[in-house]
This record gives sequence, C-alpha cells and structure tokens, in this order.
Amino acid sequence: MKSLSIETVLTYRHRLMAVAILVLSTLMSLGLLVVRWLAVGHLLYRFLVWDLFLAWVPFWISLAIYVLHARGSSNRRLLLGLSIAWLLFFPNAPYLLTEFVHLGFRHDGAWWCDLVITIGFAWNGLMLGLLSLYCMQKVVRERFDARRGRWMAAAVLLLGSFGISLGRFERFNSWDVIRHPFSLAAGVADQFVHPEAYPRPFAIAVLLCAFMTLAYLALWTLVMLNQDEVCQSERWTREVTA
Repeated sequence: MKSLSIETVLTYRHRLMAVAILVLSTLMSLGLLVVRWLAVGHLLYRFLVWDLFLAWVPFWISLAIYVLHARGSSNRRLLLGLSIAWLLFFPNAPYLLTEFVHLGFRHDGAWWCDLVITIGFAWNGLMLGLLSLYCMQKVVRERFDARRGRWMAAAVLLLGSFGISLGRFERFNSWDVIRHPFSLAAGVADQFVHPEAYPRPFAIAVLLCAFMTLAYLALWTLVMLNQDEVCQSERWTREVTA
C-alpha cells in the first residue's frame, strides 16, 4: 500500500478544517438568528435561512466537480452540466452581501444584534462563493493551464456580480433560467441596450466585482502562503529522515 506524503496529509487536513469552519460559522449565524426570533417573538429575517441554504449549493457543486476531477473522471457531459449549474448558482453565495439593505438604522440595542447577524450571514456567503470559485479554478488550471484558470475566475467574478445585481434590483433567481428564460433574457438584453436606464444596477455590479476580486486575491494569497508552509514542512521532513 502506497504511503501518504506529508504534503497530502496536510492538504486534506486543511481542506477538512476549512469545511468545518464554514459549518461552524453557519451554525453560529443560524443560532444567533434563532435567539433573535425567541427574543422578539416572531420570525424576523427568516429569508436569510433560505439565502444561506442557496449559498451552500455552489460550494457543494464545486466540491463534487473537484472530487470527480481528482478521481480522473472522463465524463465531460457530467462535468459540463455540473459546471453550468455551479455558474448559475454562484451569485447566490455573495448575494448575501446585499442583505444589509434590510437593516435601516435604529437607535436601539436590537439594531446592533441585527447588524452582527447580517455580517455573519454575509461572511458565510462570501466565503462559500470564493472557496467554490477557488475549487473551480483549480480544476480548470489542472485540466488546461493556469492562464485559462485566471481568465475563468475573472469572468465568473464579473458575471457573478452582474447576477447579484439582477437578483437584487430585478428580482431574478437562478432557476429563472429554466422557469422564465425569455423574461430573463429580455431583462438582461434591455439593460445592455439601454444602460442609461439602469445606472444603479451597473454601478453596484462594478463595485461588487471590485470588492470580490480583492477578496478573492486575498484568499488566493493566503492559500499560496499555506502551500509554501507545506513545502517547507515536507522539505524539513525529508532532511530529518535522510
């Protein structure tokens, strides 16, 4: 039986740790929301639960694609179908960043509680989206090359930002591609034909794209630093056992 290298062990450990942290963070956000419900006596912000569920969908799809890729799957139709589904659901994760619009402003302690709850849900959505993008970029990089991986990530961040804008201002959903494809196509076409009529959606899409790009670059830098530490640990182990 082939022994596992220290690099492989550390990599799997860090991946499991990342998933565990996301699960704990999700449970914490849900727990705070439940406490808020018990305190006020009604289900305020219950839409956040559904939005957070949708944020997990692209993450699990990206993990499924990554596992199939790691196992050497040659089923291109399956991989393509899952990739399209991931792209359609990807905006649902960072969409949670826009839920701050429901806060308003009040001079009471409950507002600060609502702020912390919204920050928690937004954080979970952002991380789920960026980590799913990292998994997809890794698959593209290993199947093709690094340049295509970078272009894919940039295109997804741009399209995802536009998708968030469509969801927030035009109230379109991912499943509208199947349920109302003509209405969705007409809405998108109208925005590009008459951009002057949609200044706010385009401005928000640009700002979200810039923010998510910086956040993704920060995540990528942290991953690269971790890989450097793994390489150093493996080198140290080889020197000790040599």
